[in-house]
Amino acid sequence: MDWSEGYYAGLDYTFGYYHEMGPDHLRFACLTAGIHCGIPAAPTYLELGFGQGVSINLHAAGSEGDFHGVDFNPAHVLHAEGLADRSGAMVHLSDDSFAAFAGRKDLPMFDVIALHGVWSWVSDENRRVILDLIRKKLRRGGVVYVSYNCMPGWASRSAVRHLLNLGRASAGEVTSTPEAEVDRARDFVRQVTAVGARFFADEPQAARHAAGLANHSRRYVAHEYFNADWHVPYFSEVAAEMAGARLTFVDSARLLDRIAEVNIAPDGLALLAGLKEPVLRESVRDYLVNQRFRPDIFVKGAIRLSRLEQEERFGAQVFVLICPLDEIDFRISGALAEATLPEAIYRPISEALASGAFRPKTGAALVEATGLPLDDVIAALTVLTGMGVVRPAREATARTRAQCDGYNALVLERALAGRQLKHMASPVTGGGILTTRSTQLFLAAWRDGARTPEAFSASVWAVFQKTNERATKDGRDVLSREENLSVLAEMAERFLAQILPLYRTLGILPPPKAG
Repeated sequence: MDWSEGYYAGLDYTFGYYHEMGPDHLRFACLTAGIHCGIPAAPTYLELGFGQGVSINLHAAGSEGDFHGVDFNPAHVLHAEGLADRSGAMVHLSDDSFAAFAGRKDLPMFDVIALHGVWSWVSDENRRVILDLIRKKLRRGGVVYVSYNCMPGWASRSAVRHLLNLGRASAGEVTSTPEAEVDRARDFVRQVTAVGARFFADEPQAARHAAGLANHSRRYVAHEYFNADWHVPYFSEVAAEMAGARLTFVDSARLLDRIAEVNIAPDGLALLAGLKEPVLRESVRDYLVNQRFRPDIFVKGAIRLSRLEQEERFGAQVFVLICPLDEIDFRISGALAEATLPEAIYRPISEALASGAFRPKTGAALVEATGLPLDDVIAALTVLTGMGVVRPAREATARTRAQCDGYNALVLERALAGRQLKHMASPVTGGGILTTRSTQLFLAAWRDGARTPEAFSASVWAVFQKTNERATKDGRDVLSREENLSVLAEMAERFLAQILPLYRTLGILPPPKAG
């Protein structure tokens, strides 16, 4: 039997990070949906199909919990174990099949079971194994995060996938590299679309999707389209299967999905308001927005919070800004339109979060600082969290600081070599913070003793000379040494003024090198 069980193994999976899978985000998403969940501060967590292990390691580094993961690919497990070794977090990883893992007698009960994309790419038998594992090993009050490609948005895209795989197979027995295999498949789709295929004329969304294949990496295309098993369900089908495991749908983990005004026209909202059954309402909503991907949250034993309970918990919840104030764009986009957020509400909340060197603040403290009604503060913090500029926060402990320091030391080592992990671990948010390459290199320079713009620019320029990189200004690479040093010094001034205090608050600032 093929050890990969039909899952594509020609290229390693991407190094993405998905903060929606994190325990802190899931707990907050349940709160905003008015549902109690039983995720403790130190959860027992399971990720099925963890890929390169970036998400599970970042969440483990920022937590005192116990994290378990299984992925069929030994190379993925080896990489993930390397990350875990540097943080020293409680991470237990396995390259068992799902069936073998589920059959183990030493598994604990889990507070969270998370799957990113896996549901779409495994066999019917493996989905049954997953559901049985959830049924037996998820604690009451526990949460399942499951994201997947879905109908109706993928209806026309399935034809593009089929064409890709025809192109992939078109060379017959000719051997090639995995990279060439992806290129051949994409070239085949281009050839078919270029001759005026009527299907693509009649299905403009499929035509746009076919053209967009060129914008994705080979790794993404291979893992998205080349698996032998490819399951694209409707939400109602997933909800029914989860109900069989005694789970209740909570809401989307993608918080901006809940902002009706940018996603659904008024007539559609009126239609949804008349649909009282949650699964039916959510299913119709997918047609209104042409949903292609769902990151769903389900809970075992849903207890709805009273309005007072929800307000009290929200008032006690701590929040932290994760980007400088000048990076916040007070606009959001949805399936229907773009909207400008009312600055009379959003700016004072953002400024309050930025005050005191970005010190974390409770919902109640933000109500007091801004003088805004609680409902407005709740709505705004939910949107700002969905935008990725605010995160739920908690007090860092000595253990989580040490774990994040260990993980982040590896990130900076890779940055110096040009092999970049794009997120750094924060013990304050319990997960990853997207960190640009320039910021990573400035943090490495800080660790090594740089304290002035000139010292930072000299340190980064030394790295650039080894990695054949250049600074950019006005969209172009600058070439001369003098201009690079000047541009990097300007960037370093902003780093010292804005990024450094923010990253100190987030617990990411590396300790100085010993000696």
